[in-house]
Amino acid sequence: MSDKHKKASIASDDAKSVSSASHETASKKTVDRRAYLKTAAAGAGAAVLGAPAIAKAQNKTWKLKLQSNWTGIGIESQDRAVKMFVERVNQLSGGRIEVTNFDAEVLLGIGETFSGIGAGIADLAITASIYHRGTVPVGEFLWAVPFFPVTNVEFYESIYQFMGLKELWREAYAPHNVMHLSYTCSDEWGAMVSTKEVRSYADFQGMKVRAFGIWADWLVKNGASIVTIPGGEVYTAIQTKLLDAAAFGAPDAWAGMKVHEVSKYYINPSVAPYDITEVIMNLKTYNEMPKDLQEVLLSAARVYNLDITALTVPTDARGRQILADGGMETILMPDAELREAAQWCWNQFLSKRGTMPHIDKLIDIYTKALEMHKAYYGPKQLPV
Repeated sequence: MSDKHKKASIASDDAKSVSSASHETASKKTVDRRAYLKTAAAGAGAAVLGAPAIAKAQNKTWKLKLQSNWTGIGIESQDRAVKMFVERVNQLSGGRIEVTNFDAEVLLGIGETFSGIGAGIADLAITASIYHRGTVPVGEFLWAVPFFPVTNVEFYESIYQFMGLKELWREAYAPHNVMHLSYTCSDEWGAMVSTKEVRSYADFQGMKVRAFGIWADWLVKNGASIVTIPGGEVYTAIQTKLLDAAAFGAPDAWAGMKVHEVSKYYINPSVAPYDITEVIMNLKTYNEMPKDLQEVLLSAARVYNLDITALTVPTDARGRQILADGGMETILMPDAELREAAQWCWNQFLSKRGTMPHIDKLIDIYTKALEMHKAYYGPKQLPV
């Protein structure tokens, strides 16, 4: 039987059930005390039978291992926000959840994080969906579509909470035993550092560059070759000439890495106003936890999003100054080239339609969101 016929059959059965129930309710206006007491007693008996398992889950202290992909490598905003997340989970749970954070690469490398969470090697992770695009292809675009206007947290929050993005994310991860707790707007992404002067995208011809996703495709179109390495190894890769240029994170990340010691040029603007990262968890562990502790983790992850977003403002401002004081020259790419790059990247995203259902859903969501952004922010734009 086709899905369509199954749904029709189910709908018909549901309609009969509703009709029957309505008739019964109409003929019996009041609740029978004897029936009520009988039902209540049966429910109480079931509750007693289930009580030991519930009590055990409620009284257990959950010791969770958190693998962060970016703490301990010189990014102050990440270090502070993760520390606050760990403390908040402990406080909100009344000590029933104890989280221990492990710095980048300690338990799981960046490329192992998603599968490692699913396997239970770590319980939680702060990571980015781009790193597991090989397992969950839609992850590339959940992370970023270059130049998509995620310039305000409330804009992305609207997409995530009310346009189906959260549900899509969790649906895509569930088969891998991974629970997506929350997105996080960590900071800008895609402002590049370079050892060579780049004033046009054509200047990337022959350069070895670290980049991901559609942005990497755009650079390849302009003659670059892509080198994939962890963010924490960018400094050494530039120093040893494995890389000529790299996209990684925000000014705070670059300054913490002291990249001004090995690179002369800072290329603006960032192609992703916010680096959409995430907090994920082992799904089996999440499902075994009591509902109130599940809510603790969900709520703490959402507050972590606000913490990291806010912390990047002062740290990135300071980071820009450190890079300038270190001798880096800022180059702003021409507007005409940025418009061309933005349109090319959006068209590349749209060309993925038909490759898989989750990507199709995301294209629909982002297309509607782009229309909403133009309708809302366009008329409200203040003069600059």
